[in-house]
Amino acid sequence: MSANTTYSDVIAAEDELLRERRRKIMGDDFAAALEENRFGLALSGGGIRSATINLGILKTLHKFGVLKQADYLSTVSGGGYTGAYIQATTKEKGQEGKLFAPEHLHYMRSHGEYLFPGTGLEKIWNQLTLVVAFMVSFLMSLISPAILVGLIVGSYFFCDYYNLISIDFMDAVQQHWQWLMPELFYGGIVIFVLHYLLNIAQVYRLDGSNFFNRLETLVVIGILSTFGWPLIKSFQSVKSPTAEQLLFFVTAGFILVLMGMFTNPNATSFHRFYRKQLADAYLHFATTNKNILLHQLCQPHSNEHQDYLAPYPLINTCLNLQSSKDPNFQGAKASDYFLLSPLYCGAKLVGYVPTAETIGYRQMTLPAAVTISAAAVNPGLGAYSNKILSILLTIFNLRLGFWTWNPMKIKTTWPVVWWPFYFFYELFGRIGTDKKMINISDGGHIENLGVMELLRRQCKLIVSVDAGADPLFTFADLENLAVRARNELGIDIRFRPDEIPENIMRVNPSHGYSKKRFAVADLYQLWEKVCTDEGEEKIVHYPGGKKTGVFVYVKSSVTAPTGRPDDAAFKDAFQYGTYKYKIYNPDFPHESTADQFFDPIQWEAYFQLGQFIAADILGVDNLNNFDVEEEAFTIPLDELYRHFDENMQLFGAVELPLPRVRGRGIDDILIEAAQQQGPEKETEGMPTEYKM
Repeated sequence: MSANTTYSDVIAAEDELLRERRRKIMGDDFAAALEENRFGLALSGGGIRSATINLGILKTLHKFGVLKQADYLSTVSGGGYTGAYIQATTKEKGQEGKLFAPEHLHYMRSHGEYLFPGTGLEKIWNQLTLVVAFMVSFLMSLISPAILVGLIVGSYFFCDYYNLISIDFMDAVQQHWQWLMPELFYGGIVIFVLHYLLNIAQVYRLDGSNFFNRLETLVVIGILSTFGWPLIKSFQSVKSPTAEQLLFFVTAGFILVLMGMFTNPNATSFHRFYRKQLADAYLHFATTNKNILLHQLCQPHSNEHQDYLAPYPLINTCLNLQSSKDPNFQGAKASDYFLLSPLYCGAKLVGYVPTAETIGYRQMTLPAAVTISAAAVNPGLGAYSNKILSILLTIFNLRLGFWTWNPMKIKTTWPVVWWPFYFFYELFGRIGTDKKMINISDGGHIENLGVMELLRRQCKLIVSVDAGADPLFTFADLENLAVRARNELGIDIRFRPDEIPENIMRVNPSHGYSKKRFAVADLYQLWEKVCTDEGEEKIVHYPGGKKTGVFVYVKSSVTAPTGRPDDAAFKDAFQYGTYKYKIYNPDFPHESTADQFFDPIQWEAYFQLGQFIAADILGVDNLNNFDVEEEAFTIPLDELYRHFDENMQLFGAVELPLPRVRGRGIDDILIEAAQQQGPEKETEGMPTEYKM
């Protein structure tokens, strides 16, 4: 297919794949019901914090057969770390007994400080490696602009060295200095001093400073002209170079131009180091699939179950549009949702291309896609872009984003890029869609929950995990989603009266806990674009809206304990860092995203929290006592939908070892977990402080 592939073509291809996947997992009836109960999971951005919480959530969902029934796994930034683990590990070993294995969890726990993991001398070595890697990357990033500067400067000195310029440039400048430069120089100083004194004397005056700015501009133009005119004049009479001189110049220029075709910033920026560290931390056990190609994921036509067990991945990134000659991409449209997936990559503004058949995308790997989605630091920051930041971040090589082929130009341009120009595009904020390459970065730069792609696919059930840093519970990411969904898709997210997130999730300042961890909203279609029989698009309005699905908003939060346990009975339990973590870290679970260095205790606190958040939304009150072997128990998807839509209890008929108690908090859960933890309960290989 061409770059003109429409969004409806993308959805049609995905539907065919999803039906086949459903058929092989749950049978023909489940495949036929795709349009009726399309189900998507969305994991938000938030770095290592989001990755760890989501790992715990997916572990519990997997235990009850929910994960495998999800059609889509839509991830942003840190949520993609966990998504990558699911995809690559499933591809390598299949799900049965392999996902969330004790050795996997122990390894990821010990690599919470993924940028420089380890302890003692190993950590010091890795920290030094990080510093050296950044410095080397910085030097490599300078090669590209140095090539362009070298061509310009080298051209002048070549002409000057071989006397190809008839008038000596410096002599001409000196002549001009004698009759013009002193007046300009000293006059400029006088104007500057008067300007300074005026500013001090009349702070609130409107016009005075502007007048002096104009005079200073004339001075600067005069000074530049003093140097510029001799340069122009010196090229008016050029001698013919010899054959040897010309050969040397052409050869040197050819080498520099050729080098510019290979100085790809994707290969020399710090993105490369970042990608390797993430892959080492989350894809360690994928072995042969650690660097799997993106288009090789989710292949339901395969006879190997590991090729289709994982949900279809939607990796969300941001298309940066800082500048463009096309008026369609200017002004308010400073960014767009750019999708990376096994079938198609692209955005509505630039079109979609088949991943497996398109240059630049067929080589895209899972670790690369996830790292792009987590490129929070980049000269292009989507809606948060800033020209000053672009300059600073480019100069200091803080570039984690990625340059990829522009789907609009793949079929119309020569597939060769001269990279030195792109350094200056980043430097001066000239990133747009009018070039061969486009710049993509962190999906959180446009929509941090990863829900928009699921709404566009009309999922009937969406479970969205918001694990972003929000210590004040302002719900900025949720608000951004709600505004975009209503204005761009005509979808209204209506929380039920007793499920308003601000009322039930915002921390009570008197005790520091939330009332509830999740809220349920209904999705209503207010309007939509439809095609007429003549092939024209028209907008159809639905007064009051028509209900299309249910949206479950999950917030990383901690509920209050219901009572104080007996000190003697729980003496040992209080030694566990996971139980104490909230007490000594009140911001938990909303510590800053800048903290990407989780020690084992911190990692375990977030991981345990994620497991029991998922248990909470499923209505499982005693997760550690719920004796269910993974893959041996499955909550039917229709019942899961009714659980959220009608508040139907999923386990009302199940006899639990302990009585069902609503409203239990993380402290109770962690104590209970510590008591119930036995040698058979995933303690093999765990640090001593996590064992009873």
